[in-house]
Amino acid sequence: MGTDKWLDEFHDNPIELCKKANPGVKDANDFYKYLRLFGMYTPSEQTKKTIGILKKEKIWSKVDQFYQNYRKKWRGPNVDIYIFPINENQHFFMGQLKGKSGIAFPNKLFLFVKNGLEEKELEALFVHEYHHVTRMRKYKKELEQYTLLDSIIFEGLAELAVLNCCGKKYLAQWTKEFSNERIAYFMKHIYEPNLSVTREDRSHDDFLFGRRGIPKMLGYAVGFELVKGYVKNNKITLLDSFEMKSEEFLRNNHFLDKE
Repeated sequence: MGTDKWLDEFHDNPIELCKKANPGVKDANDFYKYLRLFGMYTPSEQTKKTIGILKKEKIWSKVDQFYQNYRKKWRGPNVDIYIFPINENQHFFMGQLKGKSGIAFPNKLFLFVKNGLEEKELEALFVHEYHHVTRMRKYKKELEQYTLLDSIIFEGLAELAVLNCCGKKYLAQWTKEFSNERIAYFMKHIYEPNLSVTREDRSHDDFLFGRRGIPKMLGYAVGFELVKGYVKNNKITLLDSFEMKSEEFLRNNHFLDKE
């Protein structure tokens, strides 16, 4: 997790940072482009200033403390964590995502942050991404076999963990963007017919992230409402959420019962 030191040396060369964070990557340029989709910075004088402030705010030690706490609490996996400044030039990252974003892999996670975050906001970001990693490791399914249902349930469960661990105030903006009626409509007419679409299908990301006429982040919001609807009718613990089959959340579900 020593990206604070890496940034001192390689701030102007994010491709080299990608090589260090993912030594086995075939094309570091493509990996950097991929990380930029999730918020990784592009070098500038502003990002140099941001790095200095992040160091003063002790972001790296705070995240390490979260990691130690939640790894123990969740019996979670050992992972590498990479922290970088967020792209402050895109409204989506600074507006809807409030200056924090991330992406999780089975053995590592990346956090992209602005300076000035409340400690609880930083914790909420960590909780969401580390829940992903923990579920990936405990869920008995290969990544390439994941369906759209798996993906939206992953997002819903991770944000439910934020609700339980950090409180309603720290839920992502996309949990508040859509009315229950609108989500129910999209679930019935758009998502239900496509829940078996795999990650290999181009439409998977359109449904998940909101593209090609689908509102941005709608897939995340649908997943959150599905998970909440299931919890209203069924008693599960946070530890249960790491291993439960995605299909289970379609059964005895308060949210679907309303239709």
